[in-house]
Amino acid sequence: MTRRERRRLIITFGSSVGIAILLTVALWNGWLSTQQAAATDHFFQGWTKGGMADVARNVVIVAIDDPTIDKLGRVGSWPRRHYVDVIDQLSAGFARGITFDIGFPDPNEDDPIVAAALRRFLDGTTEQGQRSGGPIGRRSVISPIVGTPNSARAQKSGAPTGYPESLPPVPTYVEVSTALGHANVIPDGDGVVRKTPLLIQIGDRQIPSLALASAAAYTNTAGRGYVLDVNAPGVAAMNRFIPTDSFFHMIVSYAGPPSRMADPARQTFKTVSFLDVKEGRVDPAIFRDKLVLVGVLDATGFADDYQVPTSSREGKMAGVEIHANAFATLVSAQYFAEQQFPITVAIVWLMCLLTGLMVYRLSIIVSAIGAAVLGLGYYFGSIYYAQYSFDQMGVAIPNLIYPPIAILLTFVYVTIYRVVFEQAEARATRGAMGKYLSPSVLSEVMRDPDRLRLGGEKRIMTALFTDIRGFTSISEKLDPETLVQILNEYLTVMTDIVHKWQGVLDKYMGDAIMAWWGAPTDQPDHAYRACMTAIEMRAALHELHVGWAARDVPKLEMGVGVNTGPMVYGNTGSNERFDFTVLGDAVNLASRLEGANKEYGSNIIISGSTREQVLDRDLLFRFLDFIEVKGKTEPVEIYELIGTTSSVPADVPELISAWETAIALYRTQEFSLAEDAFRRIAEIRPDDGPTAVYTTRCADLRANPPGADWDGVFVMTHK
Repeated sequence: MTRRERRRLIITFGSSVGIAILLTVALWNGWLSTQQAAATDHFFQGWTKGGMADVARNVVIVAIDDPTIDKLGRVGSWPRRHYVDVIDQLSAGFARGITFDIGFPDPNEDDPIVAAALRRFLDGTTEQGQRSGGPIGRRSVISPIVGTPNSARAQKSGAPTGYPESLPPVPTYVEVSTALGHANVIPDGDGVVRKTPLLIQIGDRQIPSLALASAAAYTNTAGRGYVLDVNAPGVAAMNRFIPTDSFFHMIVSYAGPPSRMADPARQTFKTVSFLDVKEGRVDPAIFRDKLVLVGVLDATGFADDYQVPTSSREGKMAGVEIHANAFATLVSAQYFAEQQFPITVAIVWLMCLLTGLMVYRLSIIVSAIGAAVLGLGYYFGSIYYAQYSFDQMGVAIPNLIYPPIAILLTFVYVTIYRVVFEQAEARATRGAMGKYLSPSVLSEVMRDPDRLRLGGEKRIMTALFTDIRGFTSISEKLDPETLVQILNEYLTVMTDIVHKWQGVLDKYMGDAIMAWWGAPTDQPDHAYRACMTAIEMRAALHELHVGWAARDVPKLEMGVGVNTGPMVYGNTGSNERFDFTVLGDAVNLASRLEGANKEYGSNIIISGSTREQVLDRDLLFRFLDFIEVKGKTEPVEIYELIGTTSSVPADVPELISAWETAIALYRTQEFSLAEDAFRRIAEIRPDDGPTAVYTTRCADLRANPPGADWDGVFVMTHK
């Protein structure tokens, strides 16, 4: 892993962890809880819940609706004797329980006869009890108590919602009620009722909700009491555990949308008019063994209706029907529960780390797609799990806010870091390095721009130097505009070849070029790349000659020197200004070899170390000499690089063989025989520079024989 990759990984990991910690704190403090609740409303919309539907069939709502109010007067001011006829109808129909969502906080002259009707109801039995010969289905009457005022309620985690005052029923109704239940409805911050408080605290008393008191009575478990579990959290009641939030509010598993009196097909619970029941227009048989809730529904001018998750186009739901849904939730035991805090935190951390990893490893576009897939996968996976498991056991509602936010924040933050910091750095580096790195090498360098930091690294590399022969004298014959044009054409073609072979263009020195291979990217075949660059440069120069001849430009010749060895590459200079280059004796030797072409009349000279790196390649070269260059005392073995085996004329291998024979004679001081051998080569190739040099040398050495200690090393006296 490169230093840059480590830095990016550390920043990405730190950012992901920081965002995860921030979201954990937000989750702990309940931020965005209303948004989370709103995001899960669709869990209640359009589902087929078999268990809930079964329980809904055991509930009948006697609705105090507009026709009832129009005839009997407003609720609270009408004579309470109207309840007597309704209670007697329910008793005759063998209703199992009556739950009032209408309060009786003030005494009324009709209270005794209403109480008497309720006693008659309680003294009877349900149809179940009558058929079996005994009071198996004990009847119940649940009267409402209301904690008031809502503005003063106390919300403290680990305790029921508290009210300083309450509106209880008058004692007459308390005496004939099997239990009291609170009728308080507490909407969320957005006005939607998603939960019901199973118990409220009034003074030192804990009062169960109408739904909980009714469900306990309906299941004959009313005497078991209610035990609050702060740790779970939840309430132990009805021989089961009921999951809640930390305020002991239970999520209501709504069985359907709000019911409407005008359309029986749109009634989740069987709903009949109070007036119709009172006047005997309703068959009492519909109440058999049912829980009957009496309350206001579809009445104009009453504020006891609320938005619920299943409202949709049906509008608000009456408070009495909310209690009916809560009752159905409790009896069916198909509970929704909020996802436990540790699970949500684990998911948030997982989403942060996965998203950070994607942005770290992938491009921004691909990681954006990956983040979207991750978010959608979590969303639809959560819905599928909830829908699949609800009918069997109820389900913890997955958090649909924090995991997506974790994905979004992590992606945005890490992406901004990459765009603002990394890409800005990359653009600056690309602009600076693009002038002398080939596109392919540049793309590799951009993966780790830290390679270009101030400082150096030592490794085995190959350097190449080129120079135009006699350029100074040629430039004197051309006007400045033509000279610049010719030079630009030449440098452009040569630079393209360097980049083709993925070399680093170090610099231009007038008409000279310096390039190198083996860094900053790893190139095991760096020597071969340099050799091929030299060969193609020579071929390209010959092609340029054709175009220049038509413009009366003199023919230019070039020399190339190539050497392989230990070099130090990197940025040298100051922190404000530096040069990306290579340094070392091996670099200097490459420059000396380029100059050695003048001594031997050759075009491309490579060192013995370079030749060792390319012996397995299809290249042809011939031994030139052992030379001692200026500044070095150790002789260097040099070779002329002729070309590739497939590009040279057919007679070249034979000439190389003849050359090797002549050189062997020369090295053993057989100068007369060597001179004859070189002359025979010259007859075939009269323009061969090295042959002419050695022919002259042999003649001189034959005339002035060296001593016995002659080692055949040629000492160069100039660069």
